[in-house]
Amino acid sequence: MKKIFKSLLTVITLSLALTSCLKSVNSVVNGENLTASFLQIEFPTPTGTTINSGLQYFGGGALLYPATHTSDTANFSVTLNGPVTLATDLTVTIGPNVGANADNLAGDGIAYSAMPDSLFKLLTPTVVIKAGTRTAKARCVFYPSKISPSNSYMLVLSPSNASGIIISQNFGKLYLHTIGCAIAGSYKWDFWRYNMEVGRAPLPTLGMAAAAYPAGDGGSFTNSSIDFLPVNPSSVLVPTGYYVQPNLLISFAGTKVGSLTNLKAAINPSELSGAYTANGITITLAPVITANAAQTQFMIHHTVFNGSAFRDCFDIYTKK
Repeated sequence: MKKIFKSLLTVITLSLALTSCLKSVNSVVNGENLTASFLQIEFPTPTGTTINSGLQYFGGGALLYPATHTSDTANFSVTLNGPVTLATDLTVTIGPNVGANADNLAGDGIAYSAMPDSLFKLLTPTVVIKAGTRTAKARCVFYPSKISPSNSYMLVLSPSNASGIIISQNFGKLYLHTIGCAIAGSYKWDFWRYNMEVGRAPLPTLGMAAAAYPAGDGGSFTNSSIDFLPVNPSSVLVPTGYYVQPNLLISFAGTKVGSLTNLKAAINPSELSGAYTANGITITLAPVITANAAQTQFMIHHTVFNGSAFRDCFDIYTKK
Protein backbone atom coordinates (compact mmCIF):
# COMPACT_ATOMS: atom_id res chain seq x y z
CA MET A 1 0.00 0.00 0.00
CA LYS A 2 2.91 2.37 0.69
CA LYS A 3 4.12 2.05 -2.89
CA ILE A 4 0.59 2.59 -4.27
CA PHE A 5 0.12 5.68 -2.10
CA LYS A 6 3.44 7.06 -3.32
CA SER A 7 2.46 6.64 -6.96
CA LEU A 8 -0.89 8.33 -6.34
CA LEU A 9 0.76 11.29 -4.70
CA THR A 10 3.18 11.61 -7.58
CA VAL A 11 0.43 11.69 -10.17
CA ILE A 12 -1.60 14.13 -8.11
CA THR A 13 1.48 16.34 -7.83
CA LEU A 14 1.91 16.20 -11.62
CA SER A 15 -1.74 17.04 -12.18
CA LEU A 16 -1.61 20.03 -9.84
CA ALA A 17 1.81 21.42 -10.67
CA LEU A 18 0.33 24.67 -11.94
CA THR A 19 -2.40 25.10 -9.33
CA SER A 20 -1.44 27.53 -6.62
CA CYS A 21 -4.11 30.27 -6.53
CA LEU A 22 -5.86 30.94 -3.24
CA LYS A 23 -9.60 31.35 -2.85
CA SER A 24 -9.37 35.13 -2.62
CA VAL A 25 -7.53 35.19 -5.93
CA ASN A 26 -10.04 32.77 -7.46
CA SER A 27 -12.82 35.25 -6.68
CA VAL A 28 -11.10 37.91 -8.73
CA VAL A 29 -10.16 35.58 -11.60
CA ASN A 30 -13.72 34.30 -11.66
CA GLY A 31 -15.13 37.65 -12.79
CA GLU A 32 -17.47 38.09 -9.83
CA ASN A 33 -16.62 40.79 -7.33
CA LEU A 34 -17.14 40.97 -3.61
CA THR A 35 -20.23 43.18 -3.82
CA ALA A 36 -22.46 40.13 -4.38
CA SER A 37 -22.55 36.59 -3.04
CA PHE A 38 -21.76 33.60 -5.26
CA LEU A 39 -21.24 29.87 -4.85
CA GLN A 40 -18.18 27.75 -5.64
CA ILE A 41 -17.80 23.99 -5.52
CA GLU A 42 -14.44 22.81 -4.20
CA PHE A 43 -12.45 19.56 -4.13
CA PRO A 44 -9.32 20.36 -2.06
CA THR A 45 -6.29 18.09 -1.98
CA PRO A 46 -5.36 16.46 1.35
CA THR A 47 -2.28 18.69 1.67
CA GLY A 48 -3.24 21.93 -0.05
CA THR A 49 -5.79 24.68 -0.47
CA THR A 50 -6.29 24.47 -4.23
CA ILE A 51 -9.99 24.11 -5.01
CA ASN A 52 -9.54 21.74 -8.00
CA SER A 53 -12.77 22.79 -9.68
CA GLY A 54 -13.43 24.41 -13.03
CA LEU A 55 -11.48 23.84 -16.23
CA GLN A 56 -8.49 25.73 -14.86
CA TYR A 57 -7.97 22.93 -12.34
CA PHE A 58 -9.35 20.07 -14.42
CA GLY A 59 -6.46 17.75 -13.53
CA GLY A 60 -7.33 18.04 -9.85
CA GLY A 61 -10.58 16.18 -10.49
CA ALA A 62 -8.87 12.98 -11.68
CA LEU A 63 -10.06 9.97 -9.68
CA LEU A 64 -6.92 7.97 -8.89
CA TYR A 65 -8.32 5.33 -6.58
CA PRO A 66 -6.69 1.87 -6.83
CA ALA A 67 -8.68 -0.40 -9.13
CA THR A 68 -8.79 -3.07 -6.40
CA HIS A 69 -10.80 -0.88 -4.00
CA THR A 70 -14.46 -1.75 -3.54
CA SER A 71 -15.39 1.82 -2.66
CA ASP A 72 -13.76 5.19 -1.99
CA THR A 73 -15.38 8.41 -0.84
CA ALA A 74 -14.60 11.83 -2.31
CA ASN A 75 -15.10 14.72 0.10
CA PHE A 76 -15.82 18.15 -1.35
CA SER A 77 -17.65 21.30 -0.34
CA VAL A 78 -19.83 24.16 -1.51
CA THR A 79 -18.62 27.59 -0.43
CA LEU A 80 -20.43 30.93 -0.26
CA ASN A 81 -18.18 33.78 -1.33
CA GLY A 82 -19.03 37.46 -1.00
CA PRO A 83 -18.83 40.47 1.32
CA VAL A 84 -21.05 39.05 4.05
CA THR A 85 -22.56 35.79 5.21
CA LEU A 86 -26.30 35.19 4.96
CA ALA A 87 -28.77 35.80 7.75
CA THR A 88 -30.73 32.65 6.90
CA ASP A 89 -29.80 29.09 5.97
CA LEU A 90 -29.09 28.47 2.28
CA THR A 91 -30.14 25.11 0.83
CA VAL A 92 -27.96 24.04 -2.10
CA THR A 93 -28.76 21.20 -4.49
CA ILE A 94 -25.85 19.26 -6.01
CA GLY A 95 -26.31 17.15 -9.11
CA PRO A 96 -24.70 15.80 -12.28
CA ASN A 97 -24.30 18.22 -15.17
CA VAL A 98 -24.14 15.85 -18.15
CA GLY A 99 -24.10 18.73 -20.61
CA ALA A 100 -20.65 19.73 -19.35
CA ASN A 101 -18.97 16.37 -20.07
CA ALA A 102 -17.32 17.68 -23.24
CA ASP A 103 -16.11 20.96 -21.73
CA ASN A 104 -12.47 19.84 -21.70
CA LEU A 105 -12.40 18.21 -25.15
CA ALA A 106 -10.18 20.96 -26.49
CA GLY A 107 -7.90 20.55 -23.49
CA ASP A 108 -7.10 16.83 -23.63
CA GLY A 109 -8.89 15.51 -26.71
CA ILE A 110 -10.65 12.79 -24.68
CA ALA A 111 -14.32 12.08 -25.35
CA TYR A 112 -15.57 11.24 -21.86
CA SER A 113 -18.68 9.11 -21.42
CA ALA A 114 -21.17 10.05 -18.74
CA MET A 115 -20.34 8.03 -15.64
CA PRO A 116 -23.09 5.42 -15.11
CA ASP A 117 -24.88 5.70 -11.79
CA SER A 118 -23.77 2.13 -11.02
CA LEU A 119 -20.23 3.49 -10.53
CA PHE A 120 -21.00 6.22 -8.00
CA LYS A 121 -23.51 7.40 -5.43
CA LEU A 122 -23.95 11.03 -4.45
CA LEU A 123 -24.37 10.85 -0.68
CA THR A 124 -25.32 14.52 -0.29
CA PRO A 125 -27.65 15.64 -3.11
CA THR A 126 -28.55 18.63 -0.93
CA VAL A 127 -26.48 20.52 1.64
CA VAL A 128 -27.23 23.48 3.87
CA ILE A 129 -24.91 26.43 4.39
CA LYS A 130 -25.99 27.56 7.83
CA ALA A 131 -26.76 31.20 8.55
CA GLY A 132 -23.59 33.11 9.38
CA THR A 133 -21.31 30.49 7.81
CA ARG A 134 -19.83 29.97 4.36
CA THR A 135 -19.22 26.26 3.77
CA ALA A 136 -21.17 23.01 3.64
CA LYS A 137 -19.49 19.64 3.30
CA ALA A 138 -20.54 17.09 0.66
CA ARG A 139 -19.61 13.51 -0.26
CA CYS A 140 -19.74 11.15 -3.21
CA VAL A 141 -18.79 7.47 -3.09
CA PHE A 142 -17.17 5.71 -6.07
CA TYR A 143 -16.78 2.00 -6.79
CA PRO A 144 -13.30 1.65 -8.41
CA SER A 145 -13.42 -2.13 -8.80
CA LYS A 146 -16.45 -1.72 -11.10
CA ILE A 147 -14.86 0.95 -13.27
CA SER A 148 -13.43 -0.38 -16.51
CA PRO A 149 -9.83 0.90 -16.75
CA SER A 150 -10.17 1.10 -20.53
CA ASN A 151 -13.06 3.64 -20.44
CA SER A 152 -12.90 7.38 -19.85
CA TYR A 153 -15.76 8.53 -17.61
CA MET A 154 -16.86 11.97 -16.47
CA LEU A 155 -19.05 13.06 -13.57
CA VAL A 156 -19.54 16.82 -13.51
CA LEU A 157 -21.14 18.03 -10.29
CA SER A 158 -22.68 21.50 -10.08
CA PRO A 159 -24.51 23.37 -7.31
CA SER A 160 -27.84 25.18 -7.68
CA ASN A 161 -30.22 26.95 -5.34
CA ALA A 162 -33.66 28.54 -5.26
CA SER A 163 -32.50 31.70 -3.48
CA GLY A 164 -31.02 33.55 -6.42
CA ILE A 165 -27.37 33.16 -5.38
CA ILE A 166 -25.32 33.04 -8.57
CA ILE A 167 -22.94 30.18 -9.36
CA SER A 168 -19.29 30.93 -10.05
CA GLN A 169 -18.63 30.90 -13.78
CA ASN A 170 -15.08 29.52 -13.51
CA PHE A 171 -15.36 27.40 -10.36
CA GLY A 172 -18.95 26.23 -10.34
CA LYS A 173 -18.31 22.78 -11.81
CA LEU A 174 -16.41 19.85 -10.34
CA TYR A 175 -14.97 17.71 -13.15
CA LEU A 176 -14.54 14.28 -11.54
CA HIS A 177 -13.18 11.89 -14.15
CA THR A 178 -11.30 8.72 -14.96
CA ILE A 179 -9.00 8.32 -17.95
CA GLY A 180 -9.38 5.09 -19.87
CA CYS A 181 -6.23 3.32 -20.99
CA ALA A 182 -5.78 -0.17 -22.45
CA ILE A 183 -3.09 -1.27 -19.95
CA ALA A 184 -4.39 0.57 -16.88
CA GLY A 185 -5.32 -1.40 -13.78
CA SER A 186 -3.79 -3.53 -11.04
CA TYR A 187 -0.58 -5.54 -11.45
CA LYS A 188 1.63 -7.83 -9.42
CA TRP A 189 5.04 -6.15 -9.08
CA ASP A 190 8.45 -7.80 -8.74
CA PHE A 191 11.66 -5.79 -8.63
CA TRP A 192 15.12 -7.28 -9.00
CA ARG A 193 18.23 -5.22 -8.40
CA TYR A 194 21.66 -6.66 -9.18
CA ASN A 195 25.14 -5.42 -8.52
CA MET A 196 26.78 -5.52 -11.93
CA GLU A 197 29.54 -8.01 -11.28
CA VAL A 198 31.71 -9.19 -14.16
CA GLY A 199 30.46 -12.48 -15.59
CA ARG A 200 27.29 -12.55 -13.53
CA ALA A 201 24.54 -14.65 -15.16
CA PRO A 202 21.83 -15.39 -15.85
CA LEU A 203 19.97 -12.10 -15.65
CA PRO A 204 16.16 -12.13 -15.77
CA THR A 205 14.31 -12.35 -19.06
CA LEU A 206 10.60 -12.03 -19.66
CA GLY A 207 8.91 -15.37 -19.18
CA MET A 208 11.76 -16.92 -17.21
CA ALA A 209 10.53 -19.38 -14.59
CA ALA A 210 10.60 -17.85 -11.12
CA ALA A 211 12.91 -20.60 -9.87
CA ALA A 212 15.46 -19.65 -12.51
CA TYR A 213 15.83 -16.06 -11.35
CA PRO A 214 19.14 -15.35 -9.64
CA ALA A 215 18.78 -14.00 -6.11
CA GLY A 216 18.51 -10.23 -6.11
CA ASP A 217 20.73 -7.88 -4.17
CA GLY A 218 19.62 -5.25 -1.64
CA GLY A 219 16.36 -3.52 -2.48
CA SER A 220 14.86 -6.41 -4.43
CA PHE A 221 11.30 -7.49 -3.65
CA THR A 222 8.54 -9.70 -5.06
CA ASN A 223 4.76 -10.07 -4.93
CA SER A 224 3.99 -6.43 -4.32
CA SER A 225 0.95 -4.74 -5.88
CA ILE A 226 0.79 -1.60 -7.97
CA ASP A 227 -1.56 0.21 -10.35
CA PHE A 228 -0.77 1.46 -13.85
CA LEU A 229 -2.17 5.00 -13.57
CA PRO A 230 -3.31 6.58 -16.86
CA VAL A 231 -1.88 9.91 -17.95
CA ASN A 232 -3.92 9.76 -21.15
CA PRO A 233 -5.36 6.92 -23.29
CA SER A 234 -1.90 5.99 -24.58
CA SER A 235 0.39 6.31 -21.56
CA VAL A 236 0.59 5.35 -17.88
CA LEU A 237 2.77 6.03 -14.87
CA VAL A 238 4.12 3.28 -12.62
CA PRO A 239 7.05 3.37 -10.16
CA THR A 240 10.35 1.62 -10.63
CA GLY A 241 11.57 -0.20 -7.54
CA TYR A 242 14.99 1.43 -7.59
CA TYR A 243 16.10 3.89 -4.90
CA VAL A 244 13.43 6.59 -4.29
CA GLN A 245 11.16 4.90 -6.83
CA PRO A 246 10.46 7.60 -9.41
CA ASN A 247 7.70 6.83 -11.88
CA LEU A 248 8.33 5.20 -15.22
CA LEU A 249 6.32 6.67 -18.07
CA ILE A 250 5.09 3.89 -20.39
CA SER A 251 3.65 4.92 -23.75
CA PHE A 252 2.26 2.97 -26.69
CA ALA A 253 0.12 3.16 -29.82
CA GLY A 254 -3.22 1.40 -30.22
CA THR A 255 -6.22 0.69 -28.03
CA LYS A 256 -6.46 -3.10 -27.77
CA VAL A 257 -4.27 -5.19 -25.45
CA GLY A 258 -2.47 -7.82 -27.46
CA SER A 259 -2.02 -5.60 -30.49
CA LEU A 260 -0.45 -2.48 -28.99
CA THR A 261 2.62 -1.18 -30.80
CA ASN A 262 5.53 1.20 -30.27
CA LEU A 263 5.89 0.38 -26.56
CA LYS A 264 8.33 2.77 -24.89
CA ALA A 265 9.45 3.44 -21.31
CA ALA A 266 11.40 6.26 -19.68
CA ILE A 267 11.93 7.66 -16.20
CA ASN A 268 9.22 10.29 -15.99
CA PRO A 269 10.97 13.45 -17.30
CA SER A 270 9.47 15.68 -14.61
CA GLU A 271 10.90 13.41 -11.86
CA LEU A 272 14.29 12.53 -13.34
CA SER A 273 16.22 15.48 -11.95
CA GLY A 274 14.91 15.28 -8.39
CA ALA A 275 15.00 11.49 -8.12
CA TYR A 276 18.22 10.60 -9.93
CA THR A 277 20.32 13.61 -10.96
CA ALA A 278 20.12 15.37 -7.60
CA ASN A 279 21.21 12.14 -5.90
CA GLY A 280 24.22 11.56 -8.14
CA ILE A 281 22.57 8.75 -10.09
CA THR A 282 23.27 8.50 -13.82
CA ILE A 283 21.32 6.31 -16.23
CA THR A 284 23.78 4.17 -18.18
CA LEU A 285 21.17 2.10 -20.03
CA ALA A 286 17.88 3.86 -20.73
CA PRO A 287 14.76 1.90 -19.78
CA VAL A 288 13.88 -0.83 -22.27
CA ILE A 289 10.41 -2.37 -22.14
CA THR A 290 9.43 -5.83 -23.37
CA ALA A 291 6.02 -7.53 -23.18
CA ASN A 292 4.63 -11.03 -23.56
CA ALA A 293 2.46 -11.83 -26.58
CA ALA A 294 -0.75 -11.18 -24.68
CA GLN A 295 0.65 -7.88 -23.35
CA THR A 296 -0.36 -8.81 -19.83
CA GLN A 297 3.19 -8.88 -18.49
CA PHE A 298 5.82 -6.19 -18.92
CA MET A 299 9.51 -6.06 -18.02
CA ILE A 300 11.41 -2.78 -17.87
CA HIS A 301 15.19 -3.01 -17.64
CA HIS A 302 17.50 -0.09 -16.97
CA THR A 303 20.96 0.34 -15.49
CA VAL A 304 22.40 3.17 -13.44
CA PHE A 305 25.67 4.33 -11.91
CA ASN A 306 25.15 5.60 -8.37
CA GLY A 307 28.47 7.40 -8.09
CA SER A 308 30.46 4.40 -6.91
CA ALA A 309 28.87 1.30 -8.46
CA PHE A 310 26.61 0.13 -11.28
CA ARG A 311 23.15 -1.30 -10.65
CA ASP A 312 21.08 -3.50 -12.98
CA CYS A 313 17.34 -2.93 -12.41
CA PHE A 314 14.45 -5.11 -13.57
CA ASP A 315 10.79 -4.18 -12.92
CA ILE A 316 8.31 -6.93 -13.82
CA TYR A 317 4.59 -6.13 -13.83
CA THR A 318 2.01 -8.91 -14.29
CA LYS A 319 -1.66 -8.07 -14.84
CA LYS A 320 -3.92 -9.37 -12.09
